[in-house]
Amino acid sequence: MFTVAQVSKWCEAQMVNAEEAIPSALFASLALKRLSTLDEAGPNDVAFFFSKHYQADLMSTRAGVIITGLAFVEPLRAANLPQWKSSIILACEDPYSSMARATAEVSKLLSTHDHQVPIEKSEIHPTAIIDPSVQLGKNVKIGAFSVLEAGVKIGDGAVIYPHCYLGVNSELGEGSVLFPKVTLYEKTVIGRHCRIHASTVIGGDGFGYAPKTDPETKLTVGHYKIYHLGRVVLEDDVEIGSGTTVDRGTFGDTIIRKGAKIDNQVQVGHNVEIGEGSVVCGCAGLAGSSSLGKFVIMGPQAGLANKVHIGDYSMMTSYSAATKDFPAHSEIGGYPARPMKEHYKILAIQQKLLRERGRKK
Repeated sequence: MFTVAQVSKWCEAQMVNAEEAIPSALFASLALKRLSTLDEAGPNDVAFFFSKHYQADLMSTRAGVIITGLAFVEPLRAANLPQWKSSIILACEDPYSSMARATAEVSKLLSTHDHQVPIEKSEIHPTAIIDPSVQLGKNVKIGAFSVLEAGVKIGDGAVIYPHCYLGVNSELGEGSVLFPKVTLYEKTVIGRHCRIHASTVIGGDGFGYAPKTDPETKLTVGHYKIYHLGRVVLEDDVEIGSGTTVDRGTFGDTIIRKGAKIDNQVQVGHNVEIGEGSVVCGCAGLAGSSSLGKFVIMGPQAGLANKVHIGDYSMMTSYSAATKDFPAHSEIGGYPARPMKEHYKILAIQQKLLRERGRKK
């Protein structure tokens, strides 16, 4: 349980319908159970309204507390919705960011895999296999059947869930979490306060083969494997979703810079560099030696060809495929990817040609 006053503090929000009798009376006494969507919220729940797309849900919600943006306050008051008189309405500058902060606080109260609060003592399951040379920090947790090979270093407060594998000389930084069945190949370095979700593999070989040709016909008759001798290095505060693969560098390192966020089922090739704070959405793919600058957003199923660079603060739309470099602050889409204005012009021309062709028929 938590209170309206706590939510107000977390979200930096103020009550805007205090003149109404029922909400005013509820402010001090209402016991809240969870955060919820508008359409599923009940009288003891908190819901957020930050987009016109949720207007229908707002009109029918039963949420005890509704958090919205300052820009929505007067339209809500003028609409005279029943919620204005029955629910507590809290307003803040940025309700979406406030929702993120609220989830962090409620997660501490309700989630068993939150891991924001430091562990107070070490817990090592008796079935974990730990080489004698492993260096364990203070207050670490290691789950059942996990394997830590020779030379592994574990920072203070790190958490390793069951069935994880940490290869020779790999490192897990302070406060970082490996969820079940995460694999770190040898020499992988994970920074401080990272979260790696279930079944992700970091540090496997890159996809590299040299063709074996017949000296007479010059045709390919096989493949020489290129053994990858580099590492994967994650800086601090990186989060990687489930089922993602990050390949080690051929000679140098594959690097994920601090604060980067990578979704589920993403392929990160050898020697890739993902810049500080960049976001890579599900099923995207980055080919070998490609790179993202700082705070780039790469949409779902977007792709980068070998050695392509996307500049700082750029955005790639879903399904786009970049085959050449783009400068900072680019907005790109399509296949092959091009600036969005150009992409939309091409789509408009295609539609015009289709209409004209239809008229001729």
